[in-house]
Amino acid sequence: STGTMSEKGQLVRQILFPSRISFIFNEQMRIVVFILILYAIFVMGMAVYFYKGDVAVIIFYGVFALSQLVSPLLPAAMVIGQSIAASRLRRKQIFCIDPQRIMIAGKVQIFCFDKTGTLTKEGLEFHGGQIVEPASTTFASFTEDPAATNALFRQAMASCHTVTDLNGQLIGNPVDIEQFRASKAAIDPAPKYIDAVLTAGGSEKGKLHIVRRFEFVHARASMSVVVLDEATGKIHVFIKGSFERVKSVCRAGSVPRNYDSVCVNLAYAGCYVLAFAHKTLDVTDPSSIKEFSQAELEADCDLLGLLVFRNNLKPDTADAIAELKRGSTRTVMITGDNALTGVFIARECGMVPQRNRVLLGECRSPMEEVKWVDVDTMLPVDDIEPYLDNVGFDGFTTTELAVSGTAFERLCATGAIDSLLLKIRIFARMKPMNKVDCVEAHMKYGIIAMCGDGGNDCGALRAAHVGIALSDAEASVVSPFSSADRSINSCVELLRESRASLASSFANFAALICYGQVMCGMVKMAGFYFAISLTQNMWLLIDGVIATSLMLAISMSGSAKRLDKYRPTSRILGPQMLASVGGVVMINWVFSTMAYVWLFQQEWFRCNEHATAEVDVKKWWLLGDNYEASILSFVSTFQFINNGFVFNYGYLYRARWYKNYAMLLVWGFLMAFISYMLLADPNQVGCAFRLNCGTPSVLESLGYKKPTWTIEAYNNPQGHNVIPTGSRYKLWGYCLGNMAATNFWQLFVVNGPVRNFLRKRKPLDRLRTKL
Repeated sequence: STGTMSEKGQLVRQILFPSRISFIFNEQMRIVVFILILYAIFVMGMAVYFYKGDVAVIIFYGVFALSQLVSPLLPAAMVIGQSIAASRLRRKQIFCIDPQRIMIAGKVQIFCFDKTGTLTKEGLEFHGGQIVEPASTTFASFTEDPAATNALFRQAMASCHTVTDLNGQLIGNPVDIEQFRASKAAIDPAPKYIDAVLTAGGSEKGKLHIVRRFEFVHARASMSVVVLDEATGKIHVFIKGSFERVKSVCRAGSVPRNYDSVCVNLAYAGCYVLAFAHKTLDVTDPSSIKEFSQAELEADCDLLGLLVFRNNLKPDTADAIAELKRGSTRTVMITGDNALTGVFIARECGMVPQRNRVLLGECRSPMEEVKWVDVDTMLPVDDIEPYLDNVGFDGFTTTELAVSGTAFERLCATGAIDSLLLKIRIFARMKPMNKVDCVEAHMKYGIIAMCGDGGNDCGALRAAHVGIALSDAEASVVSPFSSADRSINSCVELLRESRASLASSFANFAALICYGQVMCGMVKMAGFYFAISLTQNMWLLIDGVIATSLMLAISMSGSAKRLDKYRPTSRILGPQMLASVGGVVMINWVFSTMAYVWLFQQEWFRCNEHATAEVDVKKWWLLGDNYEASILSFVSTFQFINNGFVFNYGYLYRARWYKNYAMLLVWGFLMAFISYMLLADPNQVGCAFRLNCGTPSVLESLGYKKPTWTIEAYNNPQGHNVIPTGSRYKLWGYCLGNMAATNFWQLFVVNGPVRNFLRKRKPLDRLRTKL
């Protein structure tokens, strides 16, 4: 059934309509934009004050200020960082269909994993079988050869599955395929009913006709088939499922007394254990089978035996789990398999330390109380609190918890899950909706990622903040990320690139905020007061070349080689961003102000005589032919270039600054270009920007060569704005000092010893849980 209230219906609804995800960056962005708009209104008010009510000018400068403070490049800066990260992930065979999740992935605190096919190899290896002797109701010796079992067990292996043959290739569940191959049976290409198989002995042994099939359902943890044995004419029912489920449908007299202990020991050794049950129907007409319900067909069966597979770890799982833990990411297992198998795999991959005690909570139904046992001794534990209070050297408990799906439902119903959730490492026998509920429960405490490979993981992959499917099947359709190489190391690569993307996006954001502050904090205010403006080409250089090229260059920084124990900030209004941006802005303002103090002290300086209210600022391109505008152009342009460079630091999440070759190339070119305009004598480049230049006749009178290019006459009494050679070098050194001061602030305060000291003295309130 797929009705809206059925389990499948709820899963489909969860996939189609996942819970809304709110990222703190998006929440705080609204506040930042509001603050910037208020600042733009203040700048507009200053325009009203200085220009005495010229409506056209006020509107022009007001819109200009708003576009500079709330830069149109801001959303582009966020998107380009995500796009570059998605491109890098694609080269690593990790594909992204929702780039916005990349930034969220940079803040993952808990990583949940499916077990089979995710932490372990996709294809389970057939290990053997252990049949029940009907005469004595005891287990026979374990055997790795199916031929050593009885005929009914071999028939169950050959028929109880959903495998089909498509052009010589077996299609179906990996466990079913491995089981079918081990049976050495063959699929009949021309079945009389649903399907037909030829047993290992060949056609002379007769065919097994699949008359009816009930496919595997997670809620039942089993599947069953009705089979017509052509050789004998008998109709059999075979059931396959988890050993707990099969036991519940078998007659008590057919189950060995040591059944539980045998199954538990196999699971504890890391085996994937299924059980077969069987009964013969007292009917001869296959068409009459339709009259029976599944419950009637499966009732009162006899246990046939156990089907055992090996569940081996992937080669890179242990290293990936260790790296995630190194990056302060808690790892959790959410599996549909048996809890003891989960404990074995968790210990083998390092998710659970080998010496740590593991307590398992189970109950038969969500209406019963959860009972705890020690998985190593299988002794009951009445009170788990004393065990959880036993703290190790890392300050966390040395006891791990594991629960079954029914125990998880019980804990959720009683509310006890709230205090135990972050202490539970393994969630076993979880149905698809249980996995969704488990992920959503973790989402209350932080940013959660889910990694899985099967259809039963689809809901959890969709519900989590970040989902990565190690599959190209149905799971990859609903998951924001999917990995083609199906390596668990893809999770590490995802976090590395996402953290680098988040750091780069915030670096771009900070650089553009500083760009707006320089524009409206100094350029605009100086322009209003002195009735000056940057030249037309200078505006084009700043907005068209410097801002965009540095934004691209910042995003080109690669990711760090290892995951750091700290995650990059996602708070625009957090202490790190406020200190970083605020410090750089204040230093720039101080140096800009002192540049004018220095200018007014120079003997060669001639003040730009002005009356702001009387200047025709509509002809703004004529307002840059003076020393005030020249100083403003050089100082602010060096600050623009430096804003891109100073936020390029961040080796914890990105490659070191000197490995960002795009940034070094762009920064070096722009520094050389602006330095040449400042330090060189009047030349064609500087004159194109009307810096260190003048009317041709005036330049000749000053002792410079007559320009061979066209220069429009200067709009000031002296006819030039050439800075004397010695003062040029002083101004250049002053601009370099400005850059050095902001770099010192970023390296030693924001990213260096001061931050490390404050982190230890006043740590932020973060999720504190055992990794």
